[in-house]
Amino acid sequence: LLSGTRSAAAHLGWGVRSRPGFRVFVAMGGRRRMAEGSLWTLAVLATLLPGICLGGCPEHELERREEEANVVLTGTVEEILNMDPVYRTYSCRVRVWRYLKGREVVTNEILLDGGKKVMVGGFGDPSICDNQVIVGDTRIFFVNPAPESMWPKHRNELMLNSSLMRITLRNLEEVEFYAEDKPVQFQTPQPTQQDVCRGMLCGFGAVCEKSAMD
Repeated sequence: LLSGTRSAAAHLGWGVRSRPGFRVFVAMGGRRRMAEGSLWTLAVLATLLPGICLGGCPEHELERREEEANVVLTGTVEEILNMDPVYRTYSCRVRVWRYLKGREVVTNEILLDGGKKVMVGGFGDPSICDNQVIVGDTRIFFVNPAPESMWPKHRNELMLNSSLMRITLRNLEEVEFYAEDKPVQFQTPQPTQQDVCRGMLCGFGAVCEKSAMD
């Protein structure tokens, strides 16, 4: 009986391990087959996920985003208001630090608190990739005045037109160049005298100076 059991197990690709009073059948090729299946699954996901991620939230290039926005400003979110319980969209009171474009478009009716703040709507809009903020976030906003079709709910509000942008020196320079219709040309900063002398150990009273041979 045992030899017949071993033969059947071998035919099915199973091994037999003996223990006092019982036999344990082990799938000899199970780990290899599971590993192959896992690799196949990962390969399929690696092929599909990039397309899913890119296709799920398309974003235009910065130059087009700037062109489609009548107003571009930098500001800090001070308060979140008018949360829609169904669509999860909301508006924010934003303290404006600087207008990069379209200051003349922002009328007195839109300005709040003596012209220092504006109301921006459209946060949470699924058609905009980066659409979420919390109080204290400072961002570059690409906005347009709310059209009459969105009145009265969003009257005198500026509506997000594309993704929020984090404030960095490079991002500010790039947006400014597009807003002023200038070609974008980033220059690598040249090392200064301080950079050349950094890390140099000089004697007491000595001053580090850049060599004419450098």
